[in-house]
Amino acid sequence: MSATANVCVVIPAAGLGERLGLNQPKAFVSINNWSLLSLTIKRVLEISRVGHLIVAVPADSKAEALDHIDRAMRDADRKIAFDVVEGGETRTESVKNSLLALDQLDSLVLVHDAARPFVPKSVFENVIEKLDSGSKVVIPVIPVSDTIKTVDEKSEVLNTLDRSKLRAVQTPQGFAREVLSEIYATADLQPTTDDAGLAELAGIVVTTVEGSVESFKITTPFDLEMAQSFMNRK
Repeated sequence: MSATANVCVVIPAAGLGERLGLNQPKAFVSINNWSLLSLTIKRVLEISRVGHLIVAVPADSKAEALDHIDRAMRDADRKIAFDVVEGGETRTESVKNSLLALDQLDSLVLVHDAARPFVPKSVFENVIEKLDSGSKVVIPVIPVSDTIKTVDEKSEVLNTLDRSKLRAVQTPQGFAREVLSEIYATADLQPTTDDAGLAELAGIVVTTVEGSVESFKITTPFDLEMAQSFMNRK
């Protein structure tokens, strides 16, 4: 694998995290005096191929974001190029705004949730390696352990899905730069929680790599408690 730092990580962090009920952007929620954003950036900085970071935050939170980025880089003892951009009302808008800040050296782009601070280094590396091998879109996934059923508006079960073919999707989701830029250049882009889903709609093959249970997303107060316990065990 080339040692060139040609990977940019985009972190859409403008979400308010309403399900956490803490009345602040979720990326700035703290665990053991570290924000989710800082923890996530520290993990990103462990990846030598990453040479650029773009963080999308609410317009009035840019100064705060700079503090969190600076702390993460000082703690990791590694500084890379970074940009803080204004996020949009949706995650999709935040990613689109972030792509405007791409550098010429950014040939691969990873879009990663700020609310997944514990993703193992190996998952990042496996996504990058798959992109290096020629895949245009790569996502980490894990098997679904629960039985999944579809229900109608009356809450009545319609059918049971074949669990063996189902996977839960995580981040970072990796893209060849030109593919992601082309996807987000679409005028009638619809909001999505999954960038790879946009690639699917565009007819682009999406490849998977093995994710990790440690890549869980912090969305609810219970998730935050679980993250606290997980961090305390480290």
